[in-house]
Amino acid sequence: MNIAPSILINGPGFSLREVKSVSEALEFLEEWPKNARSPFWYLARNALDGALTGSMPTDHARDAFEAFCKESGILLV
Repeated sequence: MNIAPSILINGPGFSLREVKSVSEALEFLEEWPKNARSPFWYLARNALDGALTGSMPTDHARDAFEAFCKESGILLV
């Protein structure tokens, strides 16, 4: 399931990444340190899970992931 347009992120501990799909976004979230998981992380995770099951539109999940990235300071605009 593609995220369009893709989301560019960059931060400490990882190089520039282009997130193009719901599964890539979920994979990235799972790599995020447990002690740094904010409410934005949980909202993004729930929205992306919903997109996988069809209970959430993909564009809403994308918006939630982008909000997490922005809040975390890793979103490239």
